[in-house]
Amino acid sequence: MTIMQPRMSRRSILSTLAVGVPAMGVLGAINLVGANSAAAAYSGSDFLQTAASKNGCPYIWGDAGPSSFDCSGLVLWSLTQLGISFPRTSGEQYNSCYPIDLGQGLATPGAILWFPGHIGISCGDGATSFEAQSEEVGVGYFTGTGWTAAGLVPGLDYSGAPGDGGSGGGGGGDGSLSVDGYWGSATTSKLQEVLGVSVDGTVASQAQSWKAKNPGLTGGWEWVPDNQASGSLVITALQQRLGIDADGLIGAGTILALEKYCGTPQDGYFGEASACIKELQKKLNSGVL
Repeated sequence: MTIMQPRMSRRSILSTLAVGVPAMGVLGAINLVGANSAAAAYSGSDFLQTAASKNGCPYIWGDAGPSSFDCSGLVLWSLTQLGISFPRTSGEQYNSCYPIDLGQGLATPGAILWFPGHIGISCGDGATSFEAQSEEVGVGYFTGTGWTAAGLVPGLDYSGAPGDGGSGGGGGGDGSLSVDGYWGSATTSKLQEVLGVSVDGTVASQAQSWKAKNPGLTGGWEWVPDNQASGSLVITALQQRLGIDADGLIGAGTILALEKYCGTPQDGYFGEASACIKELQKKLNSGVL
């Protein structure tokens, strides 16, 4: 499916973060952009808990609380309690979010989960959502809903959530990366800094076919159709540092070369909590690659 872009583009968000809050990472700093600054005191978990207070309520199409809900009505009501203005329909709500990988969303409490025509809230355990599902089952906890996309609500603090190349918060107060094995925008920014290329936290124009194969690659990767992928300066610089052909595109050859350089098992892909990415993060924290 095609994931529609939010009102503020991914590149705009990442640029804002790279300039203004380099040590926080996307998930920790998403509360700074795009929505009510007053809501920054609330977390994704607060959002989930607010919605969960309506466990067992009936589903009625068109209702938005306080005692009955449809899917987007539950999301709207819950965010309204936290002082966040949000659209009414499920499509508009998803389009207002910062898009993240579905796996990352399922692991992030309070992330938005979506498929066309339906929306819910992640419980953060990798499988469960809280949602107003249907007239038959009402409002509650569910698994196996068939989500196809996920996003973060601007105005909520997702610090501590997985997958941003630095424990969601981007590491220690000294600007170092947390060694978590996920290559997100914080890791990219540090790599750009060490390699001496422009710092924006984005790995641009990468082949879409590699996204699903590499769950260790999270925020800040710009995935495009394979025949449109033109590569990224930071990957080109990394390939040059590794002494391999430099086309700017992540792929098996680049990953194998990096795994060899980092002294980790060589399988040609970045899995969850990748050992190779952890070693890369350690090297970046040392300032030497």
